[in-house]
Amino acid sequence: MRGTKFAFLLLLTGCTSVMQIGKINMISNRNVETSFDYSLISSYAGGSQKEIKKTRSETIEQAIDQTVKKVPGGEFVMNASIFMVNNRYFAVQGDVWGRKDDLSYRGFAVGDRVTFKHLGQVQSGVITGLKDDQTCYVKVDDTDGGIEVRYDILAKGM
Repeated sequence: MRGTKFAFLLLLTGCTSVMQIGKINMISNRNVETSFDYSLISSYAGGSQKEIKKTRSETIEQAIDQTVKKVPGGEFVMNASIFMVNNRYFAVQGDVWGRKDDLSYRGFAVGDRVTFKHLGQVQSGVITGLKDDQTCYVKVDDTDGGIEVRYDILAKGM
């Protein structure tokens, strides 16, 4: 029985095929304003094998949006690689560029004071970085370090 479960899991994990179908210098679904001073925000965004295999983007446009929107402030992808997953889905990996000034996500920005519940205690701190579309980094008050916190448990103020 144990061997059957292992073989089944091996079969499931081994079925994902990933094939690179192209490389592009720059790709975007939005108009890029040439007068803006864009900066590199995230290198190799969307590029881990786990991210690529989990993609469910049915068009290249959706794959671009998925990669850019994961990075707060993202506008376009440079040095992009396009992958086809299981001969059905698309994934885009590359360097996400955008405007670092006025960078915010879900109403939160670097420097905002926030409160949240962590390990059963209400804590407060300051946002030090916006990681992706799910979490940010918070330096907890009265500590030397910071932690990664989900946006959905943050509240501004205090």
